[in-house]
Amino acid sequence: MSGRWAPAEAYFGLHVDCGHYSTHREKWLRLPVARFTCRWGCELVAVGAPDVIHLTSRTVPDHARTCPGRNAAHRP
Repeated sequence: MSGRWAPAEAYFGLHVDCGHYSTHREKWLRLPVARFTCRWGCELVAVGAPDVIHLTSRTVPDHARTCPGRNAAHRP
């Protein structure tokens, strides 16, 4: 896949490219990549299986609590 997936350019959220692992060669031919964007402009990127696993398992709940844009928009 060359470049970013077209909907990921237009919409915020979590977008994951699972990459391509060759069982014959026993290596990654294309590394997994995850990109999280929120409506307030924050962007988090992870490359490689361990980092993608960490980003996808913790990002959304953690980010909802700590997003500077969201927290500023909800302050009285």
